[in-house]
Amino acid sequence: MQRYHDRVAGRYDQSYEDEYWQWHDALTWEYLKPFLPREARATILDLGCGTGKWAAKLLKSGYRVVCVDISANMLDQTRLKVEEMGATERVAFVQADLCDLEALPKGEAAMAIALGDPIGCTTSPPKALKEIRHALRDDGVLVATFDNKLAALDFYLERGDIEAFEKFLRDGRTHWLTKDASEQFEITTFDPTELRTMIERAGFNVLDMVGKTVLPMRHHRNLLESPEDRRRWSRIERSLCRDPAAIGRASHIQVACRAH
Repeated sequence: MQRYHDRVAGRYDQSYEDEYWQWHDALTWEYLKPFLPREARATILDLGCGTGKWAAKLLKSGYRVVCVDISANMLDQTRLKVEEMGATERVAFVQADLCDLEALPKGEAAMAIALGDPIGCTTSPPKALKEIRHALRDDGVLVATFDNKLAALDFYLERGDIEAFEKFLRDGRTHWLTKDASEQFEITTFDPTELRTMIERAGFNVLDMVGKTVLPMRHHRNLLESPEDRRRWSRIERSLCRDPAAIGRASHIQVACRAH
């Protein structure tokens, strides 16, 4: 995983600049905003920060941000963004695996975000969640996204390999489909029930769970070309995203949870 992200860091943002990702990211921020700390300049951990897209938004909102990523090159891209913003005094950078957050102070952060499914990319998502819990204060909030196991069923069915299908249903493990086999890394997926159970066992109470996105707009980008159409599709998406049945068909699941 580290090798892959180090290689693509310099052009990573270019893959997420079209109408679909603008629509997707606007929904992500809308679902996240209600859980932002009320206190000005609170510390937020951006876990798996990548090139700093979300860190930049948090800094613009006035918060202090600790950017954490396993990839040094991704952290370098984030530094460039922060320097251009002139916000270096409110940000820190930590290169770390989410399964080992010893470099972070214990029990201090008001919030952590883990967007882009970084927890599921670790060798042990339950351990990563416990590490995150230790870094948060007792009322701290985590907002994170995870790959939805149920959304991958068609992929395995199309392959026609029943043994691989059965194994996937048992453990939820698949891999990132990069062309270079040496850069393929394991991803653990979860259905909504499994995800809730894992989060609660790690010391959190689930506050919100949404499917993201229920509408498969990634395959219908042409429908998002007009700003007015994007707003209308967003209204439809929001009307579906918390329906438990609809969450099952979403490609990802976004969860907000509070430490206890």
